[in-house]
Amino acid sequence: MSKLSVSIVIPVRNGVGHLESCLEHVQRLDPPPLECLVADDGSDDASMKVARRAGFRVVSTGGRRGPAVARNLGARNCQGDILFFVDADVLVAPDALRRLEKTFAADPGVDAVIGSYDDAPGSPDFPSQYRNLLHCYIHQR
Repeated sequence: MSKLSVSIVIPVRNGVGHLESCLEHVQRLDPPPLECLVADDGSDDASMKVARRAGFRVVSTGGRRGPAVARNLGARNCQGDILFFVDADVLVAPDALRRLEKTFAADPGVDAVIGSYDDAPGSPDFPSQYRNLLHCYIHQR
């Protein structure tokens, strides 16, 4: 299997409550990504301080422009063969990139994949639990 160079983009707006855990999980990925970039969408909390303190590269949309703009800005600033988008409240599994590599190696015609949320959300707050479980149900049905 050939090694893929993976760039992770994490869009965030005022995500300080979740971002630190998200970044800790990204740092545990094995194999590690080529790069990881946090794309700020006008945060007025400590999100960018958390990202920089953890050693992540940060880019900014320059104001509140929406998650799609943040994702696209991040994508334009990455060098990897594969773009891997992770929301700031998501806790990636340590083997996520290994599974991604296997998926692409198994079928060279695959252009994109989507990760499924699991049924054990890491975030304890109700909105994150609800959205995570809803996505889990939809993706796995």
